[in-house]
Amino acid sequence: MKKYTIICLAAFWAVFGFTLAFASGSSHKTSHGSGHAMDHSDHGSGMKIHESEVNGHQFTYRLIDMKEKMKGMKNMPEMKETHHLMVHVTGPDGKKIEEARVGYLIMAPDSTIEKKMAMAMNGGFGADVTFKHGVTYNVKAKVMAGEAKVMDTFEYKLAH
Repeated sequence: MKKYTIICLAAFWAVFGFTLAFASGSSHKTSHGSGHAMDHSDHGSGMKIHESEVNGHQFTYRLIDMKEKMKGMKNMPEMKETHHLMVHVTGPDGKKIEEARVGYLIMAPDSTIEKKMAMAMNGGFGADVTFKHGVTYNVKAKVMAGEAKVMDTFEYKLAH
């Protein structure tokens, strides 16, 4: 399991780095029919899916389609998870929070729950998760940074 995790993380970083090197500078917003406008200006960091403020903390969520990113990579094992969910958190003082414990709790309409601990990476916190098209999920994020414990909740529907 540990070897599989290391392989998946290495593949993610290889794809992520390649994408950043060739990311387009164009900026546009698109609605994907889910009622959520999505910012595609930075494909290398994924699609911006939600922003919020809780107790002075700013949350910015991005979603990376891992199956799409891994297309064409040879000898890579099939991943169970479909996406990589990132959250970037800014504290009330305006500084990015880079040292924290972050976890996600994602609930599907059928009440199945996916719990993930996020890893610090690239100025944010990310974890591999599973989202199915056309399904609305309740996403909860918990951030514990120093003495601060902040929880954010939103609904997300993966369109297409």
